[in-house]
Amino acid sequence: MYLITAIINTECVKDILEDLKASEIEGVTLSKVKGKGKFIDTMKEIEEHIRIDIVVSNDHFKEVAKEAIRDNARNSEKGSGKMWVTPVVEVERIRTGETNEDALSHSAVGKAAPHIAASFTAEDTPAS
Repeated sequence: MYLITAIINTECVKDILEDLKASEIEGVTLSKVKGKGKFIDTMKEIEEHIRIDIVVSNDHFKEVAKEAIRDNARNSEKGSGKMWVTPVVEVERIRTGETNEDALSHSAVGKAAPHIAASFTAEDTPAS
C-alpha cells in the first residue's frame, strides 16, 4: 500500500478528482496549505495550494493516481507542484475494523464488521 501526497495549484483540483473517480479511486483527503518552492525576495510570496493525500492498495493504483495528478497539475511554468509516495504499513477503517486492502475498498454494503459487533453490548457502551 502507498500514500501519494501532492501539493498542487488550487485550479487543478476538480479535474484531478474527476480523473481519480473515473479510475475508481475515491478515498481522497484535501487540505489547504501555504508554501513556496523557492523564496526569491520576501515572505510575501507565500501562496495558497492544495495538498492531496490518497492511500492506494497496490502499484497499479499508485501509477493511476500519479498519472491523474501529473496530467492535470502539470503546466509549462514553474510552480506546478510536488508529488511524493510513501509506503503504508497498515490501514484500518475505524467504523468496521476492516484492515489494509479491505479498508480501502469503497463498498461496505453486505460486509459484516469483523469483530466490532461481538465486542460491545448495550450495557458497556458509553452512549447507552
